[in-house]
Amino acid sequence: MNTDFNLLKLKEIADKSYPEHRNRIGAALVCESGKIFTGFTIRRSSILGSTCAERMALDNWFQDEEKPMPMKLILVGKLMRDGWNDTHICYPCGMCRELFHQFAYNFKIKNFDFECYSWDLKNRDTKNIRVLLFYGKPFYGQ
Repeated sequence: MNTDFNLLKLKEIADKSYPEHRNRIGAALVCESGKIFTGFTIRRSSILGSTCAERMALDNWFQDEEKPMPMKLILVGKLMRDGWNDTHICYPCGMCRELFHQFAYNFKIKNFDFECYSWDLKNRDTKNIRVLLFYGKPFYGQ
């Protein structure tokens, strides 16, 4: 697997998700400088009060004084849904897609990828932010 972050380490981060019996999702925001910011999911009684792994990784980036240029977000997850298993690829939720769209727009990031994996790490799909949440030229420029 071609990645800048150890996926087994990302699964360890995902295992910190709370509560443990629910979804386990880990995210790593990889920057051009090589710096990496990670996050995991915390599920609370309200979805609005919950924290997605992707948002936690981004919040950790915001706390950094240097704020190196992000180039991709690596995501691995196990979703506890009927009919789902360890082979299903975990993609960012709609709220995180919108958040990263605003982030890319505000920081003038024109090329940002989501590298998404299944829990068993055998399935991978990479999608550009323009594919996951398309708003067209007025938002992304030429």
